[in-house]
Amino acid sequence: MEVLEKSSSSDDDAAGNLAGNIIKQSFITLSEPCANELQSIIVDYVTQCTNAGIFKTQGQLTGVTFEKLWVNYQGPGEWNPPHIHSGDFSLVGYCQVPPELKDEWRHPNQQGQDPVGGKIQWNYGQWAPHNVSMFGPISPEEGDIYVFPAWLLHYVFPFNADVVRVSFSTNCYLNYAGGPDRS
Repeated sequence: MEVLEKSSSSDDDAAGNLAGNIIKQSFITLSEPCANELQSIIVDYVTQCTNAGIFKTQGQLTGVTFEKLWVNYQGPGEWNPPHIHSGDFSLVGYCQVPPELKDEWRHPNQQGQDPVGGKIQWNYGQWAPHNVSMFGPISPEEGDIYVFPAWLLHYVFPFNADVVRVSFSTNCYLNYAGGPDRS
């Protein structure tokens, strides 16, 4: 996968620029075919949301502009605290999810009512006490890509297994006919 190849040789350290409490984070630039694939995922998501009446576009969608993509090499005890992103939408994808994370719930510190080791969760409505809802916690699988509004509060829980999980993320801006060019 292109993300793994480019990030393994990237010297563009992102750790000081991101919310994560993760030692190894790097920025990468995707090839045009890979960026086009991500753009098609975002356009498909926006189209589905618009058709379902969940999202109202601001005119004819002409494209998507991405911020620089970053890659997280999450190891044991590392995590992403609750945070939001910039842009219209964000996405997170999982390139490498070691099988040991499937048994994370067996660890002694995961024996409560809701073992969350290594899971990701999104929350919304936290400022409206009667509307608090959440999606997750979920255990990501290799190849998963999640698209969500950039303002949506989300976080990633730490895990205990002595492995490295690799994920990538980026923020995107929707471009509309007659609107400002955000490239």
